[in-house]
Amino acid sequence: MKTSDLPFSVSFKLRTTSPYSFALTVHKPAGWSLLTPYEVFEDDTLWTAARFSSGEMHGLKITSSGKVNDASVICELFSQERPNTNETERLRQIVAWMLSAQENIRPFYALAERDSLVKALVHDLFGMRRTKRLDIFPQLILAVTLQMAPIERSDQMMTLLIEQYGEKVTFDGKEIMYWPSPEKIAKVSVTELKERCKLGYRAPFLKGIAEDVRMEFPTFRELEAMSAESAKARLMELKGIGDYSADIASPHPGFALDVWSARIFNLLLFGKEPKSPRALIPRLKKIAEKRWGEWRGYVFTYVLNDIPNLARRFKLNLEEL
Repeated sequence: MKTSDLPFSVSFKLRTTSPYSFALTVHKPAGWSLLTPYEVFEDDTLWTAARFSSGEMHGLKITSSGKVNDASVICELFSQERPNTNETERLRQIVAWMLSAQENIRPFYALAERDSLVKALVHDLFGMRRTKRLDIFPQLILAVTLQMAPIERSDQMMTLLIEQYGEKVTFDGKEIMYWPSPEKIAKVSVTELKERCKLGYRAPFLKGIAEDVRMEFPTFRELEAMSAESAKARLMELKGIGDYSADIASPHPGFALDVWSARIFNLLLFGKEPKSPRALIPRLKKIAEKRWGEWRGYVFTYVLNDIPNLARRFKLNLEEL
């Protein structure tokens, strides 16, 4: 694993639209990381790492005022070389975008006035935002490793990929491991990926995706600028990325249901365990689009991060699914 020391740093402050919960946004209740599973969250401060468009690794130390209705976010960004003023401003804008600091989520919260499920979600997770990453390859790794696998199996594959081929950065007294680059994975043989990372049939897909992404492929932000249909179609041009995987990797608010999440939403919407969850996925996706529209991605994120509270509130056996 390559290790980089990041001796230089710059600091900047980000304004946020209200409501904004820093803790819920960067350290979600279900354990979802912001950028890498190996980031550190202590005393309302996050230490993480990012690979920006230049391919250079950066360290990030991010904290907040702690207020939800008037939050400000302070970021210290670490690098191998000191950035100039223009580069600092570019990076500041990227970090604000990743944290969804200026996103207007008031229309989502307005849904709570007429939707009982959304009302429960915003009560429990007030101010939580969906976040983004500029680096598309980790999102594609996630999409591939989630295919046809329980979460423990997916976690095993992702952990091995990072430990075997990822990058480590040191800054502010922390060591943070980050996802492998597509250039790194493209150089590894399919046999080695299978043996070292337990990828099975996914190994040739991931290697092929790495080869395509390293050559010329839209960034996450560029995919966001496309229409949802165009972005999904572009992602599905990658071998091994189907409808479900494209929903996971896309920056647009899809509804990436698998059997497990389909069971959860069927229980929440209809109060009963489905006989065939997989067969219900198309119907549930249509319901989500009609009921929540462009905010269905937010509903999906909130639900999966609020399962214990939802189980108690609606008296459903969600936690044992």
